[in-house]
This record gives sequence, C-alpha cells and structure tokens, in this order.
Amino acid sequence: MAFAPNEISFPPYGDGSIVGCFDEKEYGKYFEFSENREEYYTEYPHKVWVTTPWHMDGGWRFAKVKKTVAYILTGANDEDGNDVVEKWNIKKYREYAK
Repeated sequence: MAFAPNEISFPPYGDGSIVGCFDEKEYGKYFEFSENREEYYTEYPHKVWVTTPWHMDGGWRFAKVKKTVAYILTGANDEDGNDVVEKWNIKKYREYAK
C-alpha cells in the first residue's frame, strides 16, 4: 500500500498532479498515482507511488495506468540493457475528482 505525498495532492497544499488510485489485483494492495511531469520517460504518463519517499528513493515508478492493468517501469534493465516493465492486473480503478 502506498499513498502519494501531500505535495502532489490538490491545491492549495499540493501541485494538483494526483490522478487517482487502484488496488493491485494479486495481493490487493492499494496504490495512488499521479501525472508524470518529468521531461523523460514521457511514454509513461503516470507515476505510481510505491513507497514513502526518502533520500535514496523518490517513492514512485514511471507507469502507464489503464482501467484494468498498469505497466510499471521497474528501474532495472534486462541482460540486453532494455528497461524491465512489470504488468500489474488491477481492480477498483478510481480517478479523483478535481
């Protein structure tokens, strides 16, 4: 289970980039996701918040979240140097009202 940090929530407290949430289907864990506002990995329009941010980890992974599946960029590379992407089946997809 991972909640997005306050700084990406709705104004006036955050930047408004929060989009919604979902439950990962296999283990039932809850995750929130926000817009990807970085200038790289733009093919992944979201950030899924996977842990509490700290100085060694931002707490998120680039992702493409759809209604029943999420593609998560793990940050690892395969033996050919390609990015490793996990496919998560999801349920209870919800978009937050702004």
